[in-house]
Amino acid sequence: ALPDVDYHVQGTVTGFSSDSVVPGRVIVSDALNVSADTKGLLISGPGRIGVVPFDVNYSQSFDPAKKGTARIEGTVTLSQATVSEFGLGLPKGMVSGEGQGQIVIDLAKGQPGKLSLVTDMNRIGLSIPELGWSKPAATLGRLEAQVRLGSPPKVEQITLDAAGLKATGSVTMLAGGGLELARFDRVQMGGWLDAPVELRGRGANKAIGIAVTGGSVDMRKMPGASQRKSSGGSGGGPLDLRLDSLRISSGIAFTGFQGKFSLAGALNGDFVASLNGKIAVKGAVAPSANGSAVRLQSKDAGAVLSAAGIFSAARGGALDLQLLPRATEGHYDGTVQITDTRVMNTNVLAEMLNLISVVGLLEQLNGPGLVFNQTEGKFVLTPDQVTVTQGSAVGA
Repeated sequence: ALPDVDYHVQGTVTGFSSDSVVPGRVIVSDALNVSADTKGLLISGPGRIGVVPFDVNYSQSFDPAKKGTARIEGTVTLSQATVSEFGLGLPKGMVSGEGQGQIVIDLAKGQPGKLSLVTDMNRIGLSIPELGWSKPAATLGRLEAQVRLGSPPKVEQITLDAAGLKATGSVTMLAGGGLELARFDRVQMGGWLDAPVELRGRGANKAIGIAVTGGSVDMRKMPGASQRKSSGGSGGGPLDLRLDSLRISSGIAFTGFQGKFSLAGALNGDFVASLNGKIAVKGAVAPSANGSAVRLQSKDAGAVLSAAGIFSAARGGALDLQLLPRATEGHYDGTVQITDTRVMNTNVLAEMLNLISVVGLLEQLNGPGLVFNQTEGKFVLTPDQVTVTQGSAVGA
């Protein structure tokens, strides 16, 4: 009987090829070392899984309790080709260079293989041009992935920590190949982004679509427009922002921000939000010589000025504000127009009117307010302050 026989076999297999060891993947090798004994079978050596070079061990136990299972473990070459072969879902062109990763593939008869991948990312470069982020190939990081192999494969979990970027999420692929959806529960990047992020494939040779579905963005620390470029051959993809907070300057932030934009060059699109959580505004963003110009409008100019910490005595009025970026990132020339606003209880105006003894106007100022039909101003906005350079207010 076989249990009574003790054996040990060694040999070499040449010209090996199999599409059944890992379902959905062809494994080939010029030469593999094979050994077997009463405990199990071991096959080891270099080869390729699909187009990916490897040096691995295939082990299969003869223990009845482990019947129908096997394991492949070893090292693989990591590159853009690996990303495509195993369906990791990273956008085309994001990966450059070649490095090494440790893999384990657990196999069970009649089921898709489960792949685990870990790498320190040495000699592997990464880039997300739309967000102005990159990891040089000469730096270290960490990438871990749990992939269910099949057609298409599914990344059940992927964790990336490199060059100031931390992200954890999952990825689904299209049946015909290519990214369907990468959903990251939390992405932290460069101190300016802390939010859930989705990357959606849009077809061959098209830039990915990006959706930020909560969290916060600090534009003071965000890479400038000159550092953000499209990765697709047909221009930048769409950007859908739904943010809890969008910080503009030290005293100005938008909350409940919702906007849809294009990343083709400078930002271009429309948005609605609440200024410092106090007053609703709407706006538009459009390309200009130095980046994206912003137009902001509100039906309550007084509340906007108060919420921004600029002037607290105005009430009502229609606001139209425009920001034109300067050559220095984060610096803007601004103009503002306000129609039909009232000014109440302001000491500066009271002192001016008192000097010229306009009693009736003083009574209005301290009562229903003085009406200014047209207010105009020019200012400079930087990440740290607002400087008003010129202003006028005209009323009856």
